Amino acid sequence: MKVKQLENNNGFAASDALIAILILTLSASIIATLIYNIYLSNTSLKRMSKANGYIIDVFEYIDKTYYDDVNKESLTRYFNNKYYYQEDGATSKEDAEAMVGDDVTTPFKVKIDVQNYNEIQGNEDKLDLVKEITMSVTYKLGGKDQIVEIKRIKSRETLVTPNKPELSLITLVEGERIYPIKEMNGNYVVCNSNDSNWYNYEENKPAQVVVTTTELAIGDTVNSTDDNIKIYKWTPRYAENSEGDIKYLYSNTNKYVGEQEGYQKLISLEDDYFVDEKFNANNSSGIWELISSDI
Repeated sequence: MKVKQLENNNGFAASDALIAILILTLSASIIATLIYNIYLSNTSLKRMSKANGYIIDVFEYIDKTYYDDVNKESLTRYFNNKYYYQEDGATSKEDAEAMVGDDVTTPFKVKIDVQNYNEIQGNEDKLDLVKEITMSVTYKLGGKDQIVEIKRIKSRETLVTPNKPELSLITLVEGERIYPIKEMNGNYVVCNSNDSNWYNYEENKPAQVVVTTTELAIGDTVNSTDDNIKIYKWTPRYAENSEGDIKYLYSNTNKYVGEQEGYQKLISLEDDYFVDEKFNANNSSGIWELISSDI
């Protein structure tokens, strides 16, 4: 009986060992699967975040770029210069992380398309006012291609000249404040910067401000006895030819606003026009000139 019982006990031990091995094998498989899934999840988040970062970067660049300069070539050049080329020269394709192109071997493959609304079939008679930019980034995850694609619209900006006065360009000392002023009945009167009568360059009426430590309110007449007063005049960026003809320039560029094919466009200056050095020194949209230290 004892021998028989021993054999039975040996049988149970072998069975238990087999079950234990199976459990361990299954557990190892489950753990490996969980670890792999966690790895894929973390990798997916990192790669998706990087792909979105590339797209956000380009879209922010588009926001800073004039409508006419937004095209596939310029956006491709911007992206490749930033992410494919280094300051000390071009890297190899193998070292590049991302690049725009159809036959690239980088981990992130980027595609940029720009579609003008008036080039779509049926819209040929429309003005060139809107572009649709599509950017996609493709990357591998678990042996499969993953694609992040986002579209955005770029609208033609309204180009306004002369350039509006930039109050932020006036340097103040402690206690000083800036007040826009307009001329009324031979006096300078404090006004709001949105006042339609503050300035009008078509009527040769420049924008002017008072800088003073004296507290003023809209409608106040500027007191000529105040010895803390400085008057500044805003001169928008412009170009002039030898005959004295003036063209106001857009923002801090050397281009003026013209009309072509029914819409506004930035046009490069003709060769006989020159920009005064006072604008080129600071590459500014205009300058404030001190015209009086009192009234």
